[in-house]
Amino acid sequence: MVTRMGRTMMLIGTVGFLLVTGDPGLAPAADKEKPATKPKAAPEAKAPKPKAPKTDKPKFQTAEKAGAAKACFGEAPRITKLSPDEGKAGDKVTITGTNFGSADCLRGVSFGPGHAATFKVKDETTITATVPTAGRKGLAIVTVTTASGEDSKAFLMK
Repeated sequence: MVTRMGRTMMLIGTVGFLLVTGDPGLAPAADKEKPATKPKAAPEAKAPKPKAPKTDKPKFQTAEKAGAAKACFGEAPRITKLSPDEGKAGDKVTITGTNFGSADCLRGVSFGPGHAATFKVKDETTITATVPTAGRKGLAIVTVTTASGEDSKAFLMK
């Protein structure tokens, strides 16, 4: 226990609990004051509340409607034919097959890794793609990717 200038201080163990006692008149001024109250604003001074931004509503609002929607998962696509099976950049290629699904389910068409093609879905069995300009001459693998998987066929780049 240590006494200094009219106050008693006690340090207990390694926890470091410190007890300060002494003249109550030496207590900090903040302990004696009442807490400040927040002034109320006049009703006419209130700022208008900002409106929340309008968000898009979900496409399916009920379980019944969601259950009626076309599912993207199922069997993997299968390419049966490329017409023509050779060509140069900018040429149109018709990809025929099965299980391509709707346009919403088709993820992409590529002529080799990193060479995505622009394409248009005609129906669930036919896609028209444009041979990308970045490919090099030689054998390229045309890949159709859907939510259910992918399939590939060889294509000769001229």
